[in-house]
Amino acid sequence: MSISGYNIRNTIAVGRSKISLPTKSFVYLPEPYTIGSYERGVQLKNGLFLFMGHLIESPNTSIWDINVPSAIYEDELHGFAWLDDLAAEGSKFTRDLARQWLWEWIDRYGNGNNWKPQLTGRRVVRFINHSQMLLSKATAKQKKIFFKLLGQQTNFLFSGYKSETSNLKRLEALSGLIYCSAILKGKKFFLKSALRKIAREASRCVDANGNIRTRNPEELFIILMMLSWSNSAAIKANKFVLKKHKKIMEVLAVDIRSLRLGNGCLVHFHGGGRGDVGCIDQILSSIKLPNIKIKTNTMDYYRVVKNKTVLILDGGEQLMNSNSSFSALSFELSSGFEELIVNIGPGSIFGDEWLDFSQKLYAHSGVCVANSSPGNKRTKIVPVVEHSNDLNNDIIVSSHDGYNDTHGVIHHRKIKMSSNGNLVSGLDTIKSESINQRKVFDNWIKSKNEKFIPFSAQFHIAPNIEINPSDDNKKVTLKTLRGVVWTFEALNGEISIQDSAFMQFGELSPRAAKQIVVTSAAIDYEGAIEWALSK
Repeated sequence: MSISGYNIRNTIAVGRSKISLPTKSFVYLPEPYTIGSYERGVQLKNGLFLFMGHLIESPNTSIWDINVPSAIYEDELHGFAWLDDLAAEGSKFTRDLARQWLWEWIDRYGNGNNWKPQLTGRRVVRFINHSQMLLSKATAKQKKIFFKLLGQQTNFLFSGYKSETSNLKRLEALSGLIYCSAILKGKKFFLKSALRKIAREASRCVDANGNIRTRNPEELFIILMMLSWSNSAAIKANKFVLKKHKKIMEVLAVDIRSLRLGNGCLVHFHGGGRGDVGCIDQILSSIKLPNIKIKTNTMDYYRVVKNKTVLILDGGEQLMNSNSSFSALSFELSSGFEELIVNIGPGSIFGDEWLDFSQKLYAHSGVCVANSSPGNKRTKIVPVVEHSNDLNNDIIVSSHDGYNDTHGVIHHRKIKMSSNGNLVSGLDTIKSESINQRKVFDNWIKSKNEKFIPFSAQFHIAPNIEINPSDDNKKVTLKTLRGVVWTFEALNGEISIQDSAFMQFGELSPRAAKQIVVTSAAIDYEGAIEWALSK
């Protein structure tokens, strides 16, 4: 759909939204579903507006008066997710600020200006969740305006959700529609139709195995969260979601459990953040499963767990386009409740440059050839992974050919975890296995006037870990905040400690971190790095 067509359909839906009797109250007193960030609330209170990778510092300025740098930045403001953060901060000043910014939005945009279905779905959930805070000092006239506007946005969602351009956006619009239909007096007649539609959109977002095309773990959780909210709202309205809806929730609940590190956070892959542990726990606890079994393979992320040591490796399809990350065979590892080996996280939080960097293979705990990340000459790269175990170890044997066209090598990675979880060892090999690959290998060497192809294994270390290399630079001691000591050792290759970064939602800038880099070289068409991590 063209932009003009999208805007026309939204304008028509806004007009239709005003043709109905206004709602005047809630059927029951709402309880907040959404959980915000205290740190983000403090930032907003102090005039630090960080959205979509852009930080605007403008103290004593309304959120609606700042100079927005882009349309997607402005969209983030109109979604009102920041209201969760102001509520989490919770001071009198911040609560007053939330009310002020709400009424300013109503004055400027309450007539339907800049309404979009996805953002409206997100916005009405926040309006309802925080209605007690927002209406605590409201006059009778203001309350009437507030409920009238909620009713109009509900009508807008019913007639306008189809204009959204993706299944995920329509899903968020419909979750808002269901929430409003269940809790607002006079809107229940939308509910049956909306429940049918959200089941259809969910089945388009998620396949039968619980996979989504982006393979973004946090996006998978967001889908589960919206389906869970819709289910809870329907139950309170004495309605039930479709069996298809419930089945998808159950599948995703198992998937999300399988994509969590030991501290409950989601793994950093393909643009996904850690998620809010409290929110994840809340959603998962609300979904009753007959048999909870953590999967070894979820969306081609391979999970190995022994004695509270958790390792999750990306063995899935890598889409080779400008908006995709490449993290083939990289992994994250946690020890108990603490992260140890990580990927740097979603760079989109801090702008385009960090986004571009975070999508490269060297921003992950993987193996890079000639300090490069595989290019996008191909549409996709599909690793080969096998998981097995014996009496003493869990074993992942994997490979990918992302460097086949540029360097003429295949990367093989073999990782073992001992039965007690105290030893994780790996062997990373790059190798030319065919005549054509050897030709590419030779051509690269000649073009660079080299005698070998360098390669390196990166191990990004979580920010709170104390790092101490040995005097001979053969080992590195890693000490967690809880005093657990791990020792990293490279049996061949050269160890160095280099700067890294860690991206986390709620921070104003990337956190400084370190990485262990083991370098070696492929001579005569083959090279290897052998390493071990023990405690």
